[in-house]
Amino acid sequence: MNTILRISFFLTYCFTAISGHGYLINPPARSSAWLVDQSFRQCCTYSNHMEMFCGGTQHQWATHGGKCSICGEPYDRVNKVFEKGGAMYLGKIVKTYNQGQQIDVTVVLTANHKGYFEFRLCSLDSNPNSEATQDCLDRRVLKIAGTDSTKYRDVDKYGSEAITVRLQLPADVACRHCVFQWKYVTGNSWGTDPFTGQSGLGMGIENETFMGCADISIVANGTPVNTLPPIDITTGTLSTSTSRPEVTTAQATTSRPSGGVTTWSASNVQYKTGDIVMYEGSKYLCVHDHTSFPGAEPSPVTWAWWKRID
Repeated sequence: MNTILRISFFLTYCFTAISGHGYLINPPARSSAWLVDQSFRQCCTYSNHMEMFCGGTQHQWATHGGKCSICGEPYDRVNKVFEKGGAMYLGKIVKTYNQGQQIDVTVVLTANHKGYFEFRLCSLDSNPNSEATQDCLDRRVLKIAGTDSTKYRDVDKYGSEAITVRLQLPADVACRHCVFQWKYVTGNSWGTDPFTGQSGLGMGIENETFMGCADISIVANGTPVNTLPPIDITTGTLSTSTSRPEVTTAQATTSRPSGGVTTWSASNVQYKTGDIVMYEGSKYLCVHDHTSFPGAEPSPVTWAWWKRID
């Protein structure tokens, strides 16, 4: 009977793991920022952004003893596209927070496999031309707001959906450029607890792991911190500009007209959670704040922003 139970768990894992994916959307991970920021769409659209799982459980643990790159790419990938110098690295600050602030971060899971989330922080200010390391990130594991825990264990209370977690930023950290890391250790692999000897799903250490990294800044004591200019990426060359950076004007956004249902617009409209629009004869509910652009129209592909309600 015990053998049958283990086989059942194994088969369940095999079928569910195929669609077991997730990503960090707020602040947007380097691999997913193209979903919400137009400046990433041309250079950095990455269709596999939900699969930043360290090359898979077998590759991560059997080959590399649990090691993973900071953004979820395989540890042994020579050319990591989302790390500094990579083809899809912009160095753009995607979110600014205040020192010591409680912040809401959002993760989207397309298949929930229990487990837990962790969040880390690494400042690059002391060496702006460097990339974050896992050692640096491990020195700043953020606490869940209102608790002394660094693990968010309520993942299994949700389905396949967006999960928002409130975190406490450290009171002693401000940075022009910090790397923020999300880590999702799933609970869907059979294993044995090395301390208790108890076996079951998620009890071992060799679990499927997802990662995401975002570039943020943290304002010191309410005073803005100068943001480092992004690194200019050219083919086969990594360089930083030493000349005065060009001043660009941000693309104007348009607030959504208040009241009633409106027709969806691609003209940089700031849609908020709860907004309702019509598109091609169907009604959609906004499920995540974002700014519209051509190609972001309500559809099954943009489910992270829109839910059809008729």
